[in-house]
Amino acid sequence: MKTPLLATLVLTALILTGCGVTSEIIFPVTGATITKQETVRVAIKSKVNSVTVNINGAGSYYDQTSGTYMGRFAKVANAKITVQNGFLAINGQIGQGKYRSSRIMMIPEEGALINVDGVNYRGQMEFISNGSNLTVVNHLGLEEYLCGVVPKETFASWPAEALKAQAICSRSYTIAKCEENYQKDFDITSPGDQLYGGASAEAASTTKAVYDTAGNYLEYNGKPLLTFFHTCCGGATEDGEKIFTYVRFYPSGVTSPYCKGCKHYIWEYSISAADLAAKLRAAGYNPGSAAPLQITKRFNSGRVAEIKIGSAVLNGEQLRKAVGYDVIKSTRFSVSLSGSVYTFKGNGWGHGVGMCQWCTKGMADQGINHEKMLEHFYPGAKLR
Repeated sequence: MKTPLLATLVLTALILTGCGVTSEIIFPVTGATITKQETVRVAIKSKVNSVTVNINGAGSYYDQTSGTYMGRFAKVANAKITVQNGFLAINGQIGQGKYRSSRIMMIPEEGALINVDGVNYRGQMEFISNGSNLTVVNHLGLEEYLCGVVPKETFASWPAEALKAQAICSRSYTIAKCEENYQKDFDITSPGDQLYGGASAEAASTTKAVYDTAGNYLEYNGKPLLTFFHTCCGGATEDGEKIFTYVRFYPSGVTSPYCKGCKHYIWEYSISAADLAAKLRAAGYNPGSAAPLQITKRFNSGRVAEIKIGSAVLNGEQLRKAVGYDVIKSTRFSVSLSGSVYTFKGNGWGHGVGMCQWCTKGMADQGINHEKMLEHFYPGAKLR
């Protein structure tokens, strides 16, 4: 991961006033610099109108573009950050009345948390103007980040070996994303890439799983593996290339009977032909009357590869997106028509690629360790 942070500090004494920031005199610090760190940049807010920030401790501001030191705060209380004329404003004031900046970094002193819209985060927080709105990026260490990911992506009450498998999967996914996006404003998004709840989400069991596996990740074809995972495979996972067209040379899918304890292992959903047609039209398809419906292709795992609905032709994931991921829970389904109502009957929840999370619980309950779980779901990958 290659993520530059901040340049040399400007040696100037300033007094901050107002703007939701408790003021404090700052004195020159000869030769002070911020050391570049290996870090993860997580976009926690994307293109929003405003955020409210609280920091119950001291720290500093910097113009992230130039590395210019802007001042110091004793604490931050209900500071509303917005964009005005392309520049960042705190409680309506651009750059504390002294600086015009489109990128500001807030750096609390060690141990202080940053609260953004009610959620506590570790590390540092960058606010980026997108012209008319802003993106908020949390900069923090990889393991600290994962401590806020694992309890959101799985259940803290699950067996330790299942939590370790999740920690390694999330770490590998993050490393792969960091290598892919190091020249961009952020490496990874929440919730788009992984769920992330910051320090507010941390739990003792998941934090232990993160640090028990610290530094471990999966490698495939000599590169960190973008480790996809999902809730419940319903009995078999799928080849990555078949679901994600941008993926090449991915571990093959496997049969996996360990997730039968998941309530989504078997599901059913009914929808009228008229409502189905309306949802498809809203998604940009032209199904006509939405009848007849025919599954024309399946993958080896049994998942729907192609489906014709009236005059519309979709793949399984496109259908899920159009109708609803929470009702068409997977593409491993059959469908029947009774009168004017379609009934979908399926297995599992999620895209089906990579690790099945409910299978890891089932495997852990049977005494299978996390290394074996990862070997099972990512055949050919190496644990580093």
